[in-house]
Amino acid sequence: MMPMIMRMRVYEEGKRTFRFFFPVILIWIIVAALMIVLLPLVLIAALVTWRSGPGKLLLIAYPIFFSILFQLSGLHIEIGNIKRELLIHFE
Repeated sequence: MMPMIMRMRVYEEGKRTFRFFFPVILIWIIVAALMIVLLPLVLIAALVTWRSGPGKLLLIAYPIFFSILFQLSGLHIEIGNIKRELLIHFE
């Protein structure tokens, strides 16, 4: 399943904690529309460059992109040291 919300938290010692919730679905809608518009150009480029090699890679790029996108759900990143901490979580 695609992640719908990205939650980010920045903590710095002695300062106020910053929390940010972002509806990632808005970005996915824009990216999907852009990919649909660019699909004919990608297909033409793949056909033109098929013999030299990059054409096959261009055709594989769309499924790979969506595979990575669907695997983002549940990704949890924590970065920090003694004074600062950053948390990014896709839900």
